[in-house]
Amino acid sequence: MKDRGRILTVEGLTKSYPTGFWRKPVRVLSDLSFEVRENEIVGFLGPNGAGKTTTIKILNRLAFPDAGKVALFGGQVRDGADVRRRIGFMPEQPYFYEYLTGGEFLRRCGQLCGMSRVDTESRASQLLGRVGLSGAMETAIRKYSKGMMQRLGLAQALLHDPELVILDEPMSGLDPMGRMEVRGIIRDLKAAGKTVF
Repeated sequence: MKDRGRILTVEGLTKSYPTGFWRKPVRVLSDLSFEVRENEIVGFLGPNGAGKTTTIKILNRLAFPDAGKVALFGGQVRDGADVRRRIGFMPEQPYFYEYLTGGEFLRRCGQLCGMSRVDTESRASQLLGRVGLSGAMETAIRKYSKGMMQRLGLAQALLHDPELVILDEPMSGLDPMGRMEVRGIIRDLKAAGKTVF
């Protein structure tokens, strides 16, 4: 069997946040280390407040550690846009401009990823069908339910066909059928050679 390369390496990650009136630091991560290899599906589990979302924010450069380092695709996370183009990210609580339709939102995301208009249209249509939103492509996002917004967030994360997909609470707000569909999508990503964290 082929040795799979490291996609993500985390070493000694430590992070504290100031809290309360006196801004006393509270440690949320303490010397966290792990690695994720190519074509793995890794569940990042822990109780509420364990630092899962903080870790994911650090991986996406939305927060910065007090100590430790993160390497993506063999390089430091600060290596910039080229590394980030290879990552698809769905936050725990995706935010959308509610006046846009689902299709318009994905078209904007495609532009930000540097995709051509033709590729974006084709991929957006395919993904909205895959996440169960094909009939809602031209519906304003303000009319979406929480589960529909979660599905749109997943489509956005996959739009540019990333190598590494980072999903923060991907099942949140989904009904049992939606949860089953998301598990199927994650299995399909692995079958396509992708890595899911």
